Amino acid sequence: MFRNIKIGTKILCVILFISLLTLLIISIISYTEMLNLTKYSQDANIQLGITASERSRDALLAQAEDYLGNIVTEQAAGTNSVLERIYSEVTGMAIFVETLYANPSAFSGKPVPLPPDTQEGIPSAKHSLAPGTARTAALNEELRRISSAEYMFSILLKNNPVLDTTYLGTESGISYRYSPSSDYNPGYDPRKRDWYITAMAGPDKAVWLDTYLDSYGDICITCARTYRDSNGRIAGVVAVDIFLESIIEDILDLRVGIGGYAFLLDRKGDYIAHPRYGEESFNTGPLTGRDGSLQQAIRAMIGGDHRAYEVEDEGEERYLLSAPLNETGWILCFSIPVQEVIAPANETKAEIDVFTDDAQQYIRKTLADILLQFIIIFAVSAILVVGFSFALSLTIIRPIQELALSVKQIGSGNFESKIAVKGKDEIAELGNAFNKMILDLNEYIKNLEIMTAEKERINSELSVAANIQSDMLPRIFPKFNNNSWLALFAQMEPAKHVGGDFYDFFYLNPEETELCFVIADVSGKGVPAALFMVIAKTLLRTHMLQSHDPALALKQVNTLLCEDNTLSMFVTAFICSLDLKTGILKYANGGHNRPLIAKAKGLYQFMELKKGRPLGLLENSVYLPCELRIQPGDKLYLYTDGVNEAMNAEGRQLGNDVFLSAANEFYDLPPRQFDEAIRRTIGAFVNGAEQSDDITTLAISFRALYENKHI
Repeated sequence: MFRNIKIGTKILCVILFISLLTLLIISIISYTEMLNLTKYSQDANIQLGITASERSRDALLAQAEDYLGNIVTEQAAGTNSVLERIYSEVTGMAIFVETLYANPSAFSGKPVPLPPDTQEGIPSAKHSLAPGTARTAALNEELRRISSAEYMFSILLKNNPVLDTTYLGTESGISYRYSPSSDYNPGYDPRKRDWYITAMAGPDKAVWLDTYLDSYGDICITCARTYRDSNGRIAGVVAVDIFLESIIEDILDLRVGIGGYAFLLDRKGDYIAHPRYGEESFNTGPLTGRDGSLQQAIRAMIGGDHRAYEVEDEGEERYLLSAPLNETGWILCFSIPVQEVIAPANETKAEIDVFTDDAQQYIRKTLADILLQFIIIFAVSAILVVGFSFALSLTIIRPIQELALSVKQIGSGNFESKIAVKGKDEIAELGNAFNKMILDLNEYIKNLEIMTAEKERINSELSVAANIQSDMLPRIFPKFNNNSWLALFAQMEPAKHVGGDFYDFFYLNPEETELCFVIADVSGKGVPAALFMVIAKTLLRTHMLQSHDPALALKQVNTLLCEDNTLSMFVTAFICSLDLKTGILKYANGGHNRPLIAKAKGLYQFMELKKGRPLGLLENSVYLPCELRIQPGDKLYLYTDGVNEAMNAEGRQLGNDVFLSAANEFYDLPPRQFDEAIRRTIGAFVNGAEQSDDITTLAISFRALYENKHI
């Protein structure tokens, strides 16, 4: 009977019989629904605030980690290039001194004064003898040879502002140096100094010593290397002292935001540079007697794990990112407060919380007003309750239901939904407040979308650059493979979107009987290395086509690259030309890795190369010509250091031994299959670790000497 009657009619009928009870029930139901709506809207607003805050925080942290990681990596690469230059200069000093010993008649020599006989502050050569060393004719002859080292030592000290002193010590007890200082210690014996002992423990390669404070309080570091006499015996050690002041200033000037700063650690984890370095309360050995999250992160970085860390430093949560300086084993770090990174997300959450609190306060106030109205209506006019209840149900219950439906849609993530506002009462004002909150959220989300789109645009442009770089490298192998005298295969795999490695091969004459092969590695990675690679590749091809002489081409290109090279970038290169008629392979080396060569039916071994400096370092570098005769069946494998120095997640490198063993395991494969087998070996070793450097290879198999152009 009552099922087909509308609810309004039912309410009116009930009120006619029991008006007071009906008014009470309606009041309770209305107030309860409003309380439920308040609770639901509060929960929805809180969840919206939490979701928006967490997404914003995650996005900001990811962007900060990527941005700061790039800054630290680029700064570390720049600092490392300075140290690599010094390493090369020390190696050059040793080679020059060995030349003096090997060619005594080629250098006239001159007297070398004692330190007290020189003027303080003016760079000059001076010498002293260790206590107990007799000044014999042989010793005077050795000192005469050493005196010619001034030609090179003075140039290095003048052209490299970070050098403080260039010097050497001999097994016979001579101490020779070129420096502005005229200090003299009669008891000084170079053979008992740390730099001499450390270099002797690792002969024929430059070594770095830990940092120390000089007598003026400046931080210094020493690089040293042994040298040999004409009989191949170790005759002494050359070394340079380096002021780190300019390097440290560059690092301390690296700042992002308000609280971000950079610092430098040595191989033991002690501070070399820090904004607070020199303060009396500052602990320069952070690992000593401490084991907090900062110390754990530093120990992990020393072990080669350079991911981002969230640490506590002096009571503050900070993000810590790092990059290694491979030359010295130091670690460059950047620290920034976590709160500074996520400040925009916290501000957004605070604004959402304010909006939510205002909305809830307004809802509670509205509920209190409505309850008061119900009480007044109930007390004043029970007779008019039917008509008044009907009107009230239409003006209150229905808008609240619409409001609840809209709030549910917003709570499910539909931020485009709007609450329909009718009239100018409290419910309408509440709807306007919700609509304003939705507009603010949409504006914030749009800003995030714009930032994401910009990042995608940059990635897209880098992808285009990578395609352009790939198109510059020759990839049409059939022209060289479909013949009877050789087969080859080459491939370049950059560590980033674009890389600095490249290879090239081309004919040197119209008759196509003389070939040129090039492989090179530009210092650094990314866009700067890619631009430098384009210049180097173009110059090498041009000068080889002109001269057909690898050594001359390297010298000419080195001279051009040294001009206006303000970033101190350089490129290692190996270049060779092959005469298909005679089998003569002419080649020259510009500081590159030794290629693998396998004679017919023999195993691979590292090719013997004469030393040569990388291109772009010193204008007067000399590159020595070499040649050998290629026989049918011989194989050649050119590669960059991304192959033998491939690094796994534990920080270990593949190494020359494993590389050579893998090459000999697959030595009988054709060039393409051989190269793919080597790359599979690298992939198995790194086991999913991020590629640390560009990997570029060029495999060549010689079949027969040239007889005619047709197969």
